[in-house]
Amino acid sequence: MNGILRAASVAALLAPLVACVYSNDPPRRLDGSGSGGGSMMPPAPSGSGTVGNPPPVTPAPMLVEVDTDQTMTADPGKGIGVFIEYAAGGKWHVWWTCDTATTGQSCDFAVSASVTTGTLSNLDASELAGGFVATPTPSRVDATVTTSNQTHGLRFTTNPGAVLTVQASVGGVQDGSFLFFVQNGQVNGGYAGKLTNPLQLQGKTP
Repeated sequence: MNGILRAASVAALLAPLVACVYSNDPPRRLDGSGSGGGSMMPPAPSGSGTVGNPPPVTPAPMLVEVDTDQTMTADPGKGIGVFIEYAAGGKWHVWWTCDTATTGQSCDFAVSASVTTGTLSNLDASELAGGFVATPTPSRVDATVTTSNQTHGLRFTTNPGAVLTVQASVGGVQDGSFLFFVQNGQVNGGYAGKLTNPLQLQGKTP
């Protein structure tokens, strides 16, 4: 599967949602630092103090705010994307698409969602036809499926206000460029940089 870097095409498919004018400001995080939130970039890599190549540094997950009751649209088969939506009451919808119509290849998705407090309940895997879903703990759900010209996804409920961590890979590659959400009416808050993967998300209003 060679379509990992085609996530940018998915953003264009979201144009019916907003007229995206991207900026270089990261999405607002929820850290209690001021009434307007703040901005966070992944920490810069640092050396290990040893001779030779230092070990790779994995940035801490970004924590972002998601607009409540906002949805996204994308044409199945025309771009790789994992889309994360939040509805009032702790209801989440995580769904994804591939770029099969362009590449002629399918995408092997592995998507996990978890919370550190509370549990995941009301799991609905009806959008995962042909895939596999597991709940290794009451606070985590894992899904694997091969996606081509269709949409796959999961719906579940967390405690209102809980922080959700989403981690996704396509063909074994874990990349933040194919993660999408809505903040302040814009895809990824208008942020043109690469998000962390895993990514932490919290609904704007519980």
